[in-house]
Amino acid sequence: MRKFQSRLTLRVLFALVALALTLAAPASLSAQKAKPIPLPPANPPSPDSTSSRRNLRSMDQAALEMGILMSRRTLIPDLERERRRLASQLAQDLEQLKQINAEKIIPLSSATTLDYKNLAQASAEIRARATRIKFYSPIVLIDRTGEKVRYEADPSQLATMLHQLSRAVTKFLGNPVFSISAPNDAELRSVAAHDLEAIIKLSDTMNKIARRLSKTLVASR
Repeated sequence: MRKFQSRLTLRVLFALVALALTLAAPASLSAQKAKPIPLPPANPPSPDSTSSRRNLRSMDQAALEMGILMSRRTLIPDLERERRRLASQLAQDLEQLKQINAEKIIPLSSATTLDYKNLAQASAEIRARATRIKFYSPIVLIDRTGEKVRYEADPSQLATMLHQLSRAVTKFLGNPVFSISAPNDAELRSVAAHDLEAIIKLSDTMNKIARRLSKTLVASR
């Protein structure tokens, strides 16, 4: 009887111990989950890595300075070439204005009957050359007179416009600003700019009139 009781007592004790272990296991697991995992300490930068970054910055700065220096060296010749190209283009445009005026505008201004197709072509060429001089000439031309140049597209004034255009081209080409450097350079440039504006406006107005009359003449035939 006593042996039976002692066995029963042992079994109960074992059951209580097992129950206690079972209840304690989830708590220990949750505690392990809640506890953060410590991160490994960051390694301080070594003197070699700091020196490498400094060397890289020095190399980048040197490369940037070298690039700026090389761009300056290449920019000066490029500007000089562009200046020579514009000067050559200006000389060509001035020569073409002189040639068109002598070979087409002056003969048309003294003709008994106007060839509208020829006049439209000549005025278009003059307008193109004069416009290029205005916007791309290496000599900056600024009209300081303040006078607005305007012409009405009146076909009855076409003969008068031909004489005005011829005189404006001759005066513009004879301006000393294209050949010498004078103390009154600003005044000469202003006069040249005013004459150039007159050439552009006159040739544009004459071109419109000539094209319109040429179409009317063709339609009437």
